[in-house]
Amino acid sequence: MIKAFPQWLLMFTLGCLAWSGCGPKGLPVIVVRGTVTCDGEEVETGGVRFVPIEGTKGPASHSTIVNGKYRIEVRGGVPIGKHRVEVDARRKTGKKVPTVTDQSILMEETVPVGPEAYAGRESPLVKEVTANSNGKIDIEIPAR
Repeated sequence: MIKAFPQWLLMFTLGCLAWSGCGPKGLPVIVVRGTVTCDGEEVETGGVRFVPIEGTKGPASHSTIVNGKYRIEVRGGVPIGKHRVEVDARRKTGKKVPTVTDQSILMEETVPVGPEAYAGRESPLVKEVTANSNGKIDIEIPAR
């Protein structure tokens, strides 16, 4: 019973934060979602990361891309303000390859489809998350 209480309390607290629209340390946040395209086509898989810039406070927020869509709702969403958007856009090759941690386990191979610069700190993408938006932010990157 004692072990279950802290987990229950954590889930309750996270639920309250998500419901109230406040993230870590009371920062205003919003759930962000959208479509990720590369050269006009939906990105099959990968990841999206919003990194606060220009005085925006809060942690980086991230999500996986599944069939061209992403949704960031961890910690209640993305902090309000400007963010550098990093996009690791990938497509499946149809091949199975061993995982890095266990060579006996196979996973689907993916390859990058977008420019390498967009996947890291050099990403030129900047998006602003505003309190009065509906949280929909579509992302377009050029082909490799």
